Amino acid sequence: MTKVEEPMNMQSESFFDSAQAKKLAAKTNASGKSDSSTNSHTTAITASQWIVDNQIAWASTLLAAVYIWNYVIAGGESAMVQLQYKIPGDPQGRYSRGWGDAYYIMRWVLIFTAVRVIAMYWVLEPFAQWYGVRSKRKVTRFGEQGWLTIYYLLSNSAGIYVMYGSPYWMNTKGFWTNYPEGHKQMTPLMKSYYLIQLGFWFQQVFVLLIEERRKDFLVMLTHHIITCNLLCWSLYMNFTRIGNAILCCMDSSDIFLSGTKCTRYLGFERAAVASFVVFILSWVYTRHYLYFKIMYSIAFESTSMFNNDIWDPSNGSFYSYNVISTFGVFLALLQLLIIYWFVLVLRIIYRIIFYSNLDDTRSDSEDNDDKTSTDKKALASNKSKTD
Repeated sequence: MTKVEEPMNMQSESFFDSAQAKKLAAKTNASGKSDSSTNSHTTAITASQWIVDNQIAWASTLLAAVYIWNYVIAGGESAMVQLQYKIPGDPQGRYSRGWGDAYYIMRWVLIFTAVRVIAMYWVLEPFAQWYGVRSKRKVTRFGEQGWLTIYYLLSNSAGIYVMYGSPYWMNTKGFWTNYPEGHKQMTPLMKSYYLIQLGFWFQQVFVLLIEERRKDFLVMLTHHIITCNLLCWSLYMNFTRIGNAILCCMDSSDIFLSGTKCTRYLGFERAAVASFVVFILSWVYTRHYLYFKIMYSIAFESTSMFNNDIWDPSNGSFYSYNVISTFGVFLALLQLLIIYWFVLVLRIIYRIIFYSNLDDTRSDSEDNDDKTSTDKKALASNKSKTD
């Protein structure tokens, strides 16, 4: 008899389909009744799951409302669609920053929510199935990592383009030259780039909560919180040049990390190993060497260029010993997380050399899941034969 395969589920188990929800359901079934607190908890879980399952619908609806408001009511000047705080009379058409920029960031959170799901479920996952990937988990992972590969490739290209030709291109002292003049004034490209990056990272926090929990969930959550804080405060205090440089350092190696996973899910083992080697080299160069150069500039070059604190918020100047020290602490914490991940990368290298295994130790192994499923089927088959 020909076996009919179960249709592929395009969505993996989310954060909201947690053990806590299952325990609650079991408790309700066992008692045959539920109190008001249980009902409210169940309703919250159901609402959360609806948000996860209908991301395209609600994100697209809200975006449509935003654009209708912009063109029909706001006359094309809505803060959610147009950059705000253009400096009057500036010959370069530059912008300053303000609290109203939060609306622009919110729109990009909605855009990334919709685009991510469309790219994953309508393009990348169907492609993986068409190519022959049969594991549901691998199909889902390919969609997730494929989207990240696309985003990091675009964001890193944009970041390098913003930085190229600037006073701080290959020159860390340029982070501080003439501060705050030339820092508090941002070109349309720089401001768009920075606000879009903020939108992406806020949306990544949402993604982290709705995806199936990985082994390094808390580490990733800590990373995202630190990243969002650094981006927000660097924008507010006019340290966007440093933020641009650090974002480029991070995005460069992430292209090869996600790309390596995608090639492996498709079965290109040799290409995956080659991509992994490039990933290692880029990781060490950008996330350690260049990152430490930036931290050195913050700790030492800045103090050599500024003899005293130049704290003057009314003029857009926020440089002081306390501010620089705080940024240094956050960047050091971020580097500790990067070192933690690099240790896991070294474990992968060890397994490649001695066991020819390229599994990612940060996530649950897809191969192990497939093997477990196969073993269960084999045991069930043997048991039926025995019976």
